Amino acid sequence: MMIEAILADYLYYPSILAFLFGVLIGAKYRHRIGNIAGYLILTVIVAYFLKAFPYYDLLPLSCSYLSAVIGIIVGNRLFGGKMS
Repeated sequence: MMIEAILADYLYYPSILAFLFGVLIGAKYRHRIGNIAGYLILTVIVAYFLKAFPYYDLLPLSCSYLSAVIGIIVGNRLFGGKMS
């Protein structure tokens, strides 16, 4: 029981790291990202076909890919081109 609770917390680390890495990439991108809804729809479709990591059975999506693209959009909107 205890080991399952610990492993459940560790399963979120790749998604969190992917989001933070996406924020860094989005902050470096100089141009504003337009049509966010289109990017998010395309991201969900691609994440569905990539499938989840092993032991991730909550959603049939690649949550790390999804969080990385969301991180890119957030980083671009917050810092877009200000970090050089």
